[in-house]
Amino acid sequence: MTSFDLITSALSSDTEALSLQDLTRPLRSHELRRRFAHLRHWFHLSELDQAFVLWGAIALAVFSLGEFSQLSWTTQAVIDAALTGAGIAGTAGLTWLIACEARLRWVVCLWAVLMMAGMIVTAGGIFGGVGVILANLCVLWLALCAVGYGAMAWGMRSHCFSAASGVHGLAMVWLCLQPGSQFLISGLVMGLTLFFFSIVPWDMRTAEADG
Repeated sequence: MTSFDLITSALSSDTEALSLQDLTRPLRSHELRRRFAHLRHWFHLSELDQAFVLWGAIALAVFSLGEFSQLSWTTQAVIDAALTGAGIAGTAGLTWLIACEARLRWVVCLWAVLMMAGMIVTAGGIFGGVGVILANLCVLWLALCAVGYGAMAWGMRSHCFSAASGVHGLAMVWLCLQPGSQFLISGLVMGLTLFFFSIVPWDMRTAEADG
C-alpha cells in the first residue's frame, strides 16, 4: 500500500467518523431538549404554588433567625417585618387576578390582615418588652395560621385546609407541653405545610360549584 493509499484511507475513516458525529449530534440535542422539557414540566409552579413557596421560605427564614441567630430581638423584628411585607406584596401580585376570577379575594385579604396583625403584636412585644408576648410568639403565629387555614377550610369547604389547621393546632399544644426549640418546630410546621401545598393538589368547593 502506498502512502497515498494510507492518506486516502485515513481521510475516509475521518470522514466516516465525522458523518457519524453529524448524525448523532441532532439526536443528542433532541434528547437533551426532551429531558429539559420533562424536568420543566415537573418543576413548573403556578402563581398559587409560587405564593406557597414564597411564604414557606419566609417562614423558615424568620423562625430560623429566632432559633439560631445571635442578632438582637429588635434587629430580628425589623428583618421579619420586611420579609412579611414582601410576602404580602408578593402574594397579592401573584394571586390577585386568580382570586378575583375565583371570587376568593377574601382569602388574600384574610392572610394579609392576619400577617399584619401578627407583626404588629410581635413588634409591640419586642419593642415594648412585653414578656407574655415574647414567651408566646411561636404559639401566636401558629394560632394565626390555624385561624387562617380554618377560615379557608370553612369558606372553601376544603378538607386539606382543615387538616392544616388541625396540624397547627396540635403544634401549639406540643409547644405548650414541650417548649424546647420552639422557633425551629414552628418554622418547620409552617414552612413544610406551605411547601406541601405547593406540590400536592388540594381540594376546594365554592358556592358556585354547588349551584
